[in-house]
Amino acid sequence: MNFRQMIESNSFTLVVSLPANDLDLARAALDAGAQAIKVHCNVWHRASGHTFGTYAENREFLRQLITLCGEVPVGLVPGGAETFITPGERRELEQMGLAFFSAYSRNLPCHMMESPVLTKMVAIDSGYTPETLDAVRDSDIDVLECSILPGEYYGTALCYDDILRFQSIAVKTAKPCLIPTQRRIQPSEVSHLYHAGCKAIMIGAVVMGTDPGPRQVYDASAAFRKAVDDLPPSHPQKRL
Repeated sequence: MNFRQMIESNSFTLVVSLPANDLDLARAALDAGAQAIKVHCNVWHRASGHTFGTYAENREFLRQLITLCGEVPVGLVPGGAETFITPGERRELEQMGLAFFSAYSRNLPCHMMESPVLTKMVAIDSGYTPETLDAVRDSDIDVLECSILPGEYYGTALCYDDILRFQSIAVKTAKPCLIPTQRRIQPSEVSHLYHAGCKAIMIGAVVMGTDPGPRQVYDASAAFRKAVDDLPPSHPQKRL
């Protein structure tokens, strides 16, 4: 099952975004029940404060990670505003077994949307408009990452206004919506995302810490996996 099929078929899905490209952290997330793993290259990551190296520097790590994860889908943020992987590097990743990519639409080279293999997880930011949502609905985006919190609010508590925004986006785009932990979301709040019509949560540095060890990654991942497992088996239907 590929990443898109998993997101669509699961009632709700836990994705773990590693704060560092480290196999020990990946093992901890897998042991705790992560249903997908996401890593980075070519970017500075705001939430963790880390700079991730080039694709060439991470090539062997990615091979080892994909092997380690087996049937668990692996995704990659392949670049940011200044640097991105090339079409040739994208094809190499496809052959390597990468399952999905994740990137802001404002940074995303069009060639990434040409991939016949990778699930296309595209992020919108705080500057989205109703016209953006209309365009997303009619696009080839497979999974919509709702990274809509302005950077100055990272790490603050989730509020119900966030839930209403997520619900509006999910209904208007009719895309599987993934919510990253830009807010300091608690496991007990996962049910609110679920009932808003979202399909996945992606936990990262805001809830695990900027430099967590394997124990911290395991504990956070296990807590969120339990919250996911405690949800009702059928996803709620929202009126369009």
